[in-house]
Amino acid sequence: MRTTLIIFLVCLFMTQNKPYTIDFGKEKKGKKWQVVNDGVMGGLSEGNAKLTENSILFKGEVSLDNNGGFSSLRRVFSSKDLSAFDEVKIRYKSSGISLALTIAVSQRWYVPNYKMSLPSTSSEWKTATIKLTDFRKHYIGKPMNETLKKEVLSDIVRIGFITDEKKYGDFEFEIDYIEFN
Repeated sequence: MRTTLIIFLVCLFMTQNKPYTIDFGKEKKGKKWQVVNDGVMGGLSEGNAKLTENSILFKGEVSLDNNGGFSSLRRVFSSKDLSAFDEVKIRYKSSGISLALTIAVSQRWYVPNYKMSLPSTSSEWKTATIKLTDFRKHYIGKPMNETLKKEVLSDIVRIGFITDEKKYGDFEFEIDYIEFN
């Protein structure tokens, strides 16, 4: 009986989900991230990313010239099953134009993705916890009347950030970590 209980507890412990964490300071995972600006469509916005000792710093300027209007920081394509998680926690600070956390389910740019706006922190560190089912579906920047379904989380191909306001201006966004729980 005692052996059965020990085996049960070991199995229970082994099946519990550990958080999936991208810690930019400790693990230097910023090398798997890239900036994509609206220049891919003729726009003139500029953004750049720099790995610091404890974070990744993404900053730049959004321009609406030549039909522009966004700058983004994206992880390279890599399939990830996030279906075991219910929420995402992110520690960040920001100023200027607000940004959104994005979740993509396709490598094709025209397939809708999901995003959640992150409020400005006035350059103060903040930890935000967001339910994954609160992410809203967007088609080429336009919101759709649908939220992220739990079953879609097994098909994630990329996470990232994108400026969330189509207006001229500067932005600065620094991320310490992203943690899926």
